[in-house]
Amino acid sequence: MARIDRADVINPSPIDDAADGLRRLTDLLLRVDENDPSLVAVADELDRIEAALEQNAGPAEFRDPVSGKGNALAPPLDMERLPDGTVRATGSLGLPYQGPQGLVHGGMSALMLDHVLALAHPDEFALIEELVVRYHQPLPLFEDVVITGCQMTDADEKTRARGEITVAGHLAVSAEALFRDAPPPTT
Repeated sequence: MARIDRADVINPSPIDDAADGLRRLTDLLLRVDENDPSLVAVADELDRIEAALEQNAGPAEFRDPVSGKGNALAPPLDMERLPDGTVRATGSLGLPYQGPQGLVHGGMSALMLDHVLALAHPDEFALIEELVVRYHQPLPLFEDVVITGCQMTDADEKTRARGEITVAGHLAVSAEALFRDAPPPTT
């Protein structure tokens, strides 16, 4: 099994550590009483941190919103490519990804499947043209999930991929994607 984009897992960078801290802080902010008097001091400290970071900020770098460890919005997922080409992600989603109370937002499920299906395509410049998502059962927060995606080719030779999110071995969300070629990005 090969990890995907995981040099940063072996040697986490300061940006990875800071993003992880921001994920934990976001989770705490979603659980604290909005009238907690300590929030004034927290807001002041965050303003100080923002000012310090702004001094060294440069042009935006790409940090993937699903598997980019340096992106505090990315869910805490571990991704790997299996020998058969299947992409698998595992993890647990907390309060920052909540939709209905106690459940993962359906849009987050679609985003994660979109990403895993794109990784399952061998051409990094292919784009998903169509994504069909089916919600089979609610996806609970704080439960271990497994997200898988694999490429398939149908009779008309169009490249497609199929994926699913399972929790406790039960299918929660499935998706199929149709790909189209895209020109390489210009720099």
